[in-house]
Amino acid sequence: MTVTINDSFSDQVIAFLKTLPKEAVRIEEAKTPWYADEVERRIEDYKSGKMETAPLDQAFWDEMDDFIDTVA
Repeated sequence: MTVTINDSFSDQVIAFLKTLPKEAVRIEEAKTPWYADEVERRIEDYKSGKMETAPLDQAFWDEMDDFIDTVA
């Protein structure tokens, strides 16, 4: 049986499960989400300077305003 628990209730559910006999319930750690490795890689690329970024300065916002005006 698999039970999916809303994260906001996990503490309450774990507290309840701990009240049951030890042989009644087996709690396994959650598996890492499928995207975790990709997020970690991108964080490292950003921190190391390998990731190309663009500044969000006033020129960026002016360009966005101009773009919005042309499509609106």
